[in-house]
Amino acid sequence: MIAALLSMLVLGAVPNADTVGRAPAIVTRAPIDTSAPVNFRVLATPDTVYVGQQATYELGVFLDGSVRDRMRRMEAIAPEMRGMMAYEPPAPLAGFPARVVARHHYEAHVYQRAIFPLTAGRLAIPPARLVYAMPLTYSFFSHEETYELRSDSAIVVAVEPPTAGRPVDWAGAVGTIRVTSRVDSTSGRVGDPILLTVSVAGRGNVSLFPRPAVDIPWASAVPTVERVRLAPDSLDIHGVKEFDWVLTPERAGRMELPAIRYSYFDPLARRYETALTAPTPMTIAEGTLASGDTGFAQPRLALRATYRGALAAPPYRGAPFWWVVLFAPVPAIALAVARRPRSQRRPATPARELLALTRSPTPPPVRALRRAFVHAVAARIRGRGPGAFRSTAPLAEPRVLARAARRAGVSTTTADAAAVLIDELNEASFAEHGRVSPDIAQRAERVYRAIDREACRPRATVPAAVVLLLLLAAGARAAPPTDDAGLFARGIEAYRQSHFAAAERDFADITSRVPRAADAWANYGTAAFFAGDTAGASLGWQRALRLEPLASDLRDRLDRLGEASGVGAVPSIPPTPLALIAAALWLAAWSALAWQAASRRPGSRWPLVTGALATSAVLALASASIDRRLAARDLVVVAHEAQLHDLPALGSDRIATVRPGEIARVIGRQGPWARIATDGRRQGWAALSDLSSLARQ
Repeated sequence: MIAALLSMLVLGAVPNADTVGRAPAIVTRAPIDTSAPVNFRVLATPDTVYVGQQATYELGVFLDGSVRDRMRRMEAIAPEMRGMMAYEPPAPLAGFPARVVARHHYEAHVYQRAIFPLTAGRLAIPPARLVYAMPLTYSFFSHEETYELRSDSAIVVAVEPPTAGRPVDWAGAVGTIRVTSRVDSTSGRVGDPILLTVSVAGRGNVSLFPRPAVDIPWASAVPTVERVRLAPDSLDIHGVKEFDWVLTPERAGRMELPAIRYSYFDPLARRYETALTAPTPMTIAEGTLASGDTGFAQPRLALRATYRGALAAPPYRGAPFWWVVLFAPVPAIALAVARRPRSQRRPATPARELLALTRSPTPPPVRALRRAFVHAVAARIRGRGPGAFRSTAPLAEPRVLARAARRAGVSTTTADAAAVLIDELNEASFAEHGRVSPDIAQRAERVYRAIDREACRPRATVPAAVVLLLLLAAGARAAPPTDDAGLFARGIEAYRQSHFAAAERDFADITSRVPRAADAWANYGTAAFFAGDTAGASLGWQRALRLEPLASDLRDRLDRLGEASGVGAVPSIPPTPLALIAAALWLAAWSALAWQAASRRPGSRWPLVTGALATSAVLALASASIDRRLAARDLVVVAHEAQLHDLPALGSDRIATVRPGEIARVIGRQGPWARIATDGRRQGWAALSDLSSLARQ
């Protein structure tokens, strides 16, 4: 009875038929402390795999006879596994393996999980926890005491598949794979849809097998749903993943569905392989509809006929705008400083102090001249490598002064003259009269002027670099553009002939090179809409509207989709006017302050200036907020019908379904998964391959 109870309370037992006749690795390899009645161990086997290759995480609880029959409660809690994908085990078998160590008989309760590393590197699995309860006495009514144990961490080292021999079409599939294809009909008509299904079966991380590349010259192919079926009776993960496309024939005649290639890396053979489907002959008759017509009965939407290229970025995103805003307070501050009373101004520089002493009609005090000379030289050569000092005291030594001057670029003759001068000033400072002769004062001025003339000046490297970058940017802008206008016209012509899929591809080609081409995005959405690609229509119109927030035609078309999503709502007020008004108020306020300082008038306009600055700040914050919403850094469009899972693993429970074209907000990421939230308050994990980002590029 106790054993049965434990089998229900433990996370799982030895999983499946694959392990019948042999004990799990942790049973034979785990170290056992015979002084402890309960041992809690974890193990990952093998400890080194390729990225995408399966390893097994094993958790073992070893109970000796003194506690096995007294155990009342026991719960093992597996850790969260970051950087890898985990599959839960199938239904466990009854029975528990045994382990005998130093005449101690241990009953092993084992939980196994299939794991697949998603990134290369040394991946540490955090410790697991075991909570169990034991009675204080052998009495059935005895109170129980709860204990908690923590395991060690398990380590898995994942390495990237080799680059040698890697096919150019390899998309990341790892395992042992075979590929087949089928169509729902080998005959059809131009414009009538045909369903193509490609099945990728084998062993490996089936859930993340990538979609094959399909290129059919005589038809457009729109990817649709994906389905995964895993074998229910094995911890060695295998199954099949099916990919669907909707083919729309564009030419009539005897055609052939070409063989579909699928490259994968076999971790057991340690080499790349390529699986091929068999070609399928097809017969396509002339259709009653125009080529590429998907049969939409609704009125044709007009395309934008003029291609304007990339829309200029708002001025507030450019460096010149912010330089003007940044330096707006400079005139006011400069005038305020210039108009201050002389007593409040900054003291004279060390050089001016030195020259004032050397040109004094009376001989200056020797200590004052020495201090002024050292400070002036230090200020001139400060920051010149090892000769620079935070304190000027070391420069009072002749050798130190000469060495620092030479490192600053001063000639040896001048450096030696400075050393001789400072040596004479040091000796004269001990004289009783305490003043220097006119000859020494004049020599101090000549030596300083020589140091000032010969010392290295700061090089104009930063301005030169800035000028170079500006020239490069101008050159990049002046580079001849590709023939996007011709491609744009070709897409319009394909749309007029009802070749919607071809038009969608042409406009998509433009947007891939020119992300700020609002006209191309708008036409891409319209062509995708009539090609039956709801996700493409939502993506294109959303991107175009975010570039042109005042375009009412785009808002009407998004409403037509039935996806007026609040989470993806585009603000109706563009941020540019707000930013320009904020900048104008900022400049006006500081100009008023500058005029007031120049005219030396009392601050009667301070309330007006303060109000202008506050209004400028509010408008700037509003503009930044709207711009952040338009940037849509955390928004995605659902590209394919997808299932939301409660955990980032396809073996987890499905909690909701999202449709193509829906807008969602990304609230978390883990490996190839993203946690998203929709307007319908649905939350869950979805594969990144099923999502298209709306983020501004």
